Amino acid sequence: MKRSVPPYHALHVLVTVGEYGSIRAAASHIGRSESAVSHQLKDLERRLGQTLLERKGRGIELTPLALRYVSRLREPFQHIGQATAELFIAPEPRHVVLTLPPTLATLWLVPAITDFEEALPDISLRLVTTNRTLDLSRDGIDLSIRYRADGQSDSRAMLTLPEYAFPVCSPSLATRLQKRPETLAEVRRLINDAHYEEWDIWQRSLREPVILSRRTQRLADSTLTLEAAAQGYAVAMGRTPLTNGLLASGRLIAPFGTHYSTGAIYEVVSNDQSVHPEVRQHVTDWIGRQFVEPL
Repeated sequence: MKRSVPPYHALHVLVTVGEYGSIRAAASHIGRSESAVSHQLKDLERRLGQTLLERKGRGIELTPLALRYVSRLREPFQHIGQATAELFIAPEPRHVVLTLPPTLATLWLVPAITDFEEALPDISLRLVTTNRTLDLSRDGIDLSIRYRADGQSDSRAMLTLPEYAFPVCSPSLATRLQKRPETLAEVRRLINDAHYEEWDIWQRSLREPVILSRRTQRLADSTLTLEAAAQGYAVAMGRTPLTNGLLASGRLIAPFGTHYSTGAIYEVVSNDQSVHPEVRQHVTDWIGRQFVEPL
């Protein structure tokens, strides 16, 4: 009677044990328990009607017959692996875990998410919003966008992007300012507590000093500050890329231009051990396009 061919997965377990030299090492490689591997081999013994395992000292090894069987099976398994690699392209992971500060997510990424879906329809983003610097490998993060106020980039950064800061206001208030910086002495200013020094930094970047209004209102963060400016309450200091969407929609105007660098940067840091490199690169390239200095 012709003997039936044993199941592929059972033969694969046997070949793996033969290659790694022990049940423990083979179980670790294929992600199974030692007892599961032993059970698989016992079942294979039953199907073949031959002993495949023998006790040696305190351990268990393959019998000479099992080792000969493994040597005959190794080449067909290699052919199977080679044929699969040549004829079938492994699908790219469809999601990327991205961590970034909450304000950046709210003001920049969420308004741009439709553009992301149109540009990269086969990749979905999973967001982790936090101001903490996460350990990418430990926390399962693929990409991280980090803010560096000192402008010093991490050596692992795939991309670094300069930050720009400039006055912004509603269209109606922009009409009053008439693109003349000296008119800032006449209108209320918003002070962002998250960047309380930004007006001074901008003022120092000008070729000629400008007198600023002493009428100010302090707000807690960029989200509140920019929304108040968009409502026409006062002039705020806008920063890229937080203002990109508001400028593109016309809710905010930059009456004096957007070319004032703060010296700070955003950087994109990658976990090289996670998602496929091409997927990380696609997402990083999209981020770079979105971060361009607004006109």
